[in-house]
Amino acid sequence: MYQKESRDAIVSWLKNELGGQMETKIKCYACANVWSFSPPLSRRDECPQCHRDARVCKNCLFYDPKSYRECRESEADWVKDKEQGNFCGYFEASHAGSAASKQDDSKAKLNALFAKPQTASGVQEEKPKTQSLQDDLAKFLQNKKT
Repeated sequence: MYQKESRDAIVSWLKNELGGQMETKIKCYACANVWSFSPPLSRRDECPQCHRDARVCKNCLFYDPKSYRECRESEADWVKDKEQGNFCGYFEASHAGSAASKQDDSKAKLNALFAKPQTASGVQEEKPKTQSLQDDLAKFLQNKKT
């Protein structure tokens, strides 16, 4: 309890010194809840909605499942359980909607690019696949003749 109280006192002092601009938003990897906290995020802090640890690799800005050791920070120690609270010195809270929203935006752009044309009523017009292929073949052969 003593450590938490002293941490809170330090954070409130810093907030006053910096004009209260210490609030940071984080998005929970498990339930997608977005909440604000005052840095630093303690190893024991948890999501207010699902009560899972908040200072975990999956909530970190450097977390990347495709990277070596699933972390883009090359100096960080390896953490076996990415959903367990840890003491990583490189932890930086992923900002609400950073990687996930970029991925969603990219998917939406791709879907818009490859979307089927819609009629005036808003219903997608879809030809049978064989008919579409026959039309394409007929156009190709017509272009070849001319």
